[in-house]
Amino acid sequence: MKSVGIKALKNNLSRYLDLVRQGEVVLVTDRDEVIAELRMPSHQLAGRASPWVAFLESQARSGALALARRKRSRLEPPEHALTSDVEELLRESRADRL
Repeated sequence: MKSVGIKALKNNLSRYLDLVRQGEVVLVTDRDEVIAELRMPSHQLAGRASPWVAFLESQARSGALALARRKRSRLEPPEHALTSDVEELLRESRADRL
């Protein structure tokens, strides 16, 4: 848990938001009095991430695991690979040969 004053938070907002993304809780203080708490949202926004990412983030919020400190890839996996079953993928690949 980190603590930061308002002025330092304003001047280094990106740095503190990166800490929050990594699962850290940041307490915002004004004259040594805690006035706010920055943390990951308690629930995932619908449609924003895959079920796997949502699961990992929920586990990180509960403290069961720690997320990697590297930046996440901005590339998304292809949608058809997540929703198609194996037989459908095989049919698609074999259709090119006919």
